Amino acid sequence: MARVDAGGEDWEAAAVSGLQGYAVIDTETTGIHPGYHHRIAEVAVLHLDLDGNVIDEWCTLVNPERDLGPQSIHGIRAADVRNAPTFEQVAEELIRRLRGRIPVAHNWMFDAWHLNAEFSRLKISTPFDAHGGLCTMSAASRTLPRAGRSLMDCCKWAGIDLQDWHSALADARAAGALLRHLIVTSEARVLWTEAHLRTVHWAWPALPPTPVLPVPRSPRGHVEPHFLARMVDRIPRTGVPAVDAYLAMLDAALLDRDVSATEADALIDLAYELGLHRAEVVDAHYGYLRVIARAAWADGVASEEELGNLQEVAQLLGVDDESVNQLLEAESVRAGEDAETAVSSLVNVDGLVLQAGTSIVLTGTMGLDRATWTQQAEVAGLVVGPNVTKKTQLVVAADPDTFSGKAKKARLYGVPVVSEAAFAEALGSLLGQRPRSSSACLSR
Repeated sequence: MARVDAGGEDWEAAAVSGLQGYAVIDTETTGIHPGYHHRIAEVAVLHLDLDGNVIDEWCTLVNPERDLGPQSIHGIRAADVRNAPTFEQVAEELIRRLRGRIPVAHNWMFDAWHLNAEFSRLKISTPFDAHGGLCTMSAASRTLPRAGRSLMDCCKWAGIDLQDWHSALADARAAGALLRHLIVTSEARVLWTEAHLRTVHWAWPALPPTPVLPVPRSPRGHVEPHFLARMVDRIPRTGVPAVDAYLAMLDAALLDRDVSATEADALIDLAYELGLHRAEVVDAHYGYLRVIARAAWADGVASEEELGNLQEVAQLLGVDDESVNQLLEAESVRAGEDAETAVSSLVNVDGLVLQAGTSIVLTGTMGLDRATWTQQAEVAGLVVGPNVTKKTQLVVAADPDTFSGKAKKARLYGVPVVSEAAFAEALGSLLGQRPRSSSACLSR
């Protein structure tokens, strides 16, 4: 057990009263500077007793209500946070888990900075100043002088074998293990200060209880069930289902030859609102594919690229290979006939195809920096705007499920939000690297 670095025995006894142990904290954020509106996207709190033993742990993703920033570092997908609570919704739970404990973090100032910013948005003051929490990075620098500053390196020198760095729960577990190592091997290096104990006795506000289920990250390799599997089977039929409205949304979703989690949710919600039974949705999907197959055979030859496009869309729509082959065989008989059908205007046969003059907006931290994408887009004759308006024709996002302000406005206006990869392919085609048909162009 650590000791107090101040006063005499009477002061120590009074100050330590009510101390329940440690609260080891880790946060994953959308960026390093809360002053630039970066937010917490994941938070974990471990409870340790005074000897450093873990007695409880809690972690949840947090909807940052903006884009997720450098996703290559923290690995959080927008699809995972779309149903996660906001910080305001988890604030009461966090306060309960922090009350009466010394907060601990590796590089305390970083987590304190972001927690302060989040609580400040809720008009809640905190004791999280530079000295209000115990920093394992600082403590380890005195006990493990050959170790670097990073949590990974400190754990390595302390003989702690942990994985999944840059997830809040894994990093909190690592920091907790490091704290226990420091307590066991060098108790004198883990000192409680007056500032720490001031945090323990902080007068947190009594917020109304807000029961919120924590939302974990998806396990590595997790595959979302196909959205058809989530479609209701027993919706009362309305008599005349509005298939065209569903197909119009489906067409927008398939523009980049992907169905994001947000788009899948929207398709399910729309099918429910339209009273579409799942069987009717499946029929609509077959009709969509039939138009693509008919267009492929329109000139009497279905090219490898056209067949690949059809199979790609079929997979997204949950249609098996045998059914695709049957569609192709049936439509091959119609080769040379008019490819137009009652729903063909709602089917984007070729996917995303750009043309000079298309108005686009970029959002999120992309693999290629924003300035480079802007330069390439303008060379191709695209119009790159700073903000989404009703005249914007396309939003390119690092993650199509993003909650950035631009993506939110795009969805409000019905502007397609596509992935960086899909945009790169379409831009390459426009620049002449991969010529494609222009039947599905986005034109002004």
